[in-house]
Amino acid sequence: MKNETGKLLVVDDNEMNRDMLSRRLKRENHTVDVAPEGKTALDMIEKNKYDLILLDIMMPEISGIRALEIIREKSTLSELPVIMVTAKDQSEDVVQALKIGANDYITKPIDFPVLRARVQTQLRLKRLSELKDEFLSIASHDLKNPLSCIMGFASVIESMVSPGEVMTEEIIRFLSKISSQTKVMQRIIEDFLDFQAMEDGQIGLKPGNTDLNAISQSVLERNAAYAEKKFITLDFEPEKSLPLFSADSSRLEQVVQNFVSNAIKFSDKGNRVLVRTGKSEDSVIFEAIDSGPGLRDEDMKKLFVKYARLSNRPTGGEKSSGLGLAICKKIIEMHGGAIGARNNPDSGATFWFRIPLSSGSS
Repeated sequence: MKNETGKLLVVDDNEMNRDMLSRRLKRENHTVDVAPEGKTALDMIEKNKYDLILLDIMMPEISGIRALEIIREKSTLSELPVIMVTAKDQSEDVVQALKIGANDYITKPIDFPVLRARVQTQLRLKRLSELKDEFLSIASHDLKNPLSCIMGFASVIESMVSPGEVMTEEIIRFLSKISSQTKVMQRIIEDFLDFQAMEDGQIGLKPGNTDLNAISQSVLERNAAYAEKKFITLDFEPEKSLPLFSADSSRLEQVVQNFVSNAIKFSDKGNRVLVRTGKSEDSVIFEAIDSGPGLRDEDMKKLFVKYARLSNRPTGGEKSSGLGLAICKKIIEMHGGAIGARNNPDSGATFWFRIPLSSGSS
């Protein structure tokens, strides 16, 4: 299981304890801040987002118990885990702290392997809580609309078609809409699961000889009907001397599909989408070029960030999981490549990625 890392705050009035704890935690790749007493710690918590607090009980002015009470007025146990640090003879304080809302405790002198395990447990529980909240948000927002459509069309079909009756063209059209909405829900769920698996390091690459031109051609053929429906022209300018290279073809196809479908999704009727491949001395290059409105400066900052909502909206009312570009970024980075976007000189935007020919895929 992958070790969780986070931004931690160590609160202790003993300088030696603070330094020792922060050094040991930094070796575990955590980012660590320190505070010498309760008031400073509360000010730092107000200004910064921490994943976990290590809070000494015995401190002057504001005790650890009082600081914990104030923390729990604003943050739940899952939002901001707190591990109390206490002397062995302070069992009554430990009980009080647990009643107030401490997640766990550790006794002095600190057994660091035990502390490491308890920190990992709290960070994992926090992450699981965040994943639950994310999925509930998706279920209540992104999945609710297509599910309502499916239920509505199914209800209409049920009322219009008697057992054994031949279906009309209108009923077939309703069934097609049900199928379409089901695919939307499937993509949203698959994107969510894919992204979390990549973040957890549970998805590796399966490299093999890869032909970016063949991938691009296949994706364009797959999207031809979608483009035709919006009266959008799809053009392809392949680099004829593009070499084969080592990469996970199915994952790169996922990126190309996302770029091409997005270009169609955000283009108006009658526009043109150009797909182009190229090469440099050490890389192969892919570009999807649309002729839409382009990207605003604030959108550029949010590209490839999960659940980012851009100012541009799909021109045909298409739905998005908000994770597609974030997944693309992870796939390209797993190949040791780079990914980005830029506005075109005349109109529209270009989304691109670059994969090194000597990609260290694994």
